[in-house]
Amino acid sequence: MASTTLTRAALPSEPELQSFARAAAQLLIDRQSRAPGARTIARRPGVGIQHLDHRDYAPGDEVRHIDWRQTARLRRPIVRRFESESVSDWILIVDASSSMAVHDAAKARAAARMAAALAYALLHLGHRVEVLAFGSRVLARCPRGRGQHHYAEIARLLAALEPARTGERSDLGVCARHVHGAASAFVVGDFLADDEMCRDLGALRQRCTALHAMQVSDGAETALREAGEFDLVDVETGSRMHAVAGEGANASASRKRAAMTSRLQSFCARSGVAFSDWDLNRPWQATLVAHLVRARLRC
Repeated sequence: MASTTLTRAALPSEPELQSFARAAAQLLIDRQSRAPGARTIARRPGVGIQHLDHRDYAPGDEVRHIDWRQTARLRRPIVRRFESESVSDWILIVDASSSMAVHDAAKARAAARMAAALAYALLHLGHRVEVLAFGSRVLARCPRGRGQHHYAEIARLLAALEPARTGERSDLGVCARHVHGAASAFVVGDFLADDEMCRDLGALRQRCTALHAMQVSDGAETALREAGEFDLVDVETGSRMHAVAGEGANASASRKRAAMTSRLQSFCARSGVAFSDWDLNRPWQATLVAHLVRARLRC
């Protein structure tokens, strides 16, 4: 079977990004409690002194903020944006292990879309954003940056992500050394590991001010369409398991998957991790906004 490549077309369009950024704006303004002694310097669009970036003029903008040079070059009114007194750092962590590549990489494409939208919205508010893709090691990294120009770098990384179809294990712990200081971390993955990655999530929680976990679920994973006897192969470890497929086996697999999600959800509730389970049948926009609302209420 030909490998699936995540192209730019897999990422949300500019209108989708702008729509989500507007919907999520108030939910992403920094309001997290800080670790003792920590100090976050946050930058977001507002009235300040230091120049942040540019945007198109909108009715109500002050004329004194128009950048006449950019306006003349682009032939439309452009205004300067300035830093306000507070912004935070965010680290978006995307699972690129082999389990994300099954079923034509549907979960990998979905995770890339969600990470792209979240990065766009955060950058629009002036936050600094870093992106990590992990398997058994950090497979790709876009260092922290800010401003809308930084989104182009993040989009290139996410569009190029192509999880190996076999042999790439899940080890969220390899990202720990990149999570430090007064930063919020957001993990998107399927959390298919022996302990649902709870140990690694616990370690990350100790290194950041807030931690989010978005579990990507695909119902097709637990359904074999043909009855009979099969040898199932773990795409990450290569281990084999004999199985007899049928309606009963599919139902059993679904129950086991639900139990894993329940264990992960319980751990996150105990550990102060904002958790959501995202079935790919649901749109990413509504899922992500609902997650941010719940996380906001917990602050």
